[in-house]
Amino acid sequence: MPLEPMQKDRESRPLSNPGREPFTTIDDLTQKAEELASGLQKLGKYKHPLDIRKGVRKRKEVSDMAEREENRTIKAGAKTYFFDIKNTKEGKPFLVITESRFKGEGKERERASVIVFPENAEEFSQAVAEMIGRLG
Repeated sequence: MPLEPMQKDRESRPLSNPGREPFTTIDDLTQKAEELASGLQKLGKYKHPLDIRKGVRKRKEVSDMAEREENRTIKAGAKTYFFDIKNTKEGKPFLVITESRFKGEGKERERASVIVFPENAEEFSQAVAEMIGRLG
């Protein structure tokens, strides 16, 4: 038996007790479900539906970072390396090197990070270059 909407003159409202709050009917919920389904169908037509959030914008520093190419990703088999320039609360830049390892189906990826501050960057770079020279 299909559900029929409640007649307009019989809306959900307190009858005997004027202080009682209105109650939700199955018709109210059916209408909301139809509106939700319609909205989800419209949203599904967008190229990036998960980027559409009410009152949420891309953080400026994230979009600026992408534009200035202050991040880099290297894929190496089951590992992925991320090189990101971030800023402290005081605005001081630092480098974060993150290794993400695939541990198998159904398991979470394992992550490890190294942080390099500007005052150590030259010495860090020299040590990496020296060690890479010893590889080959």
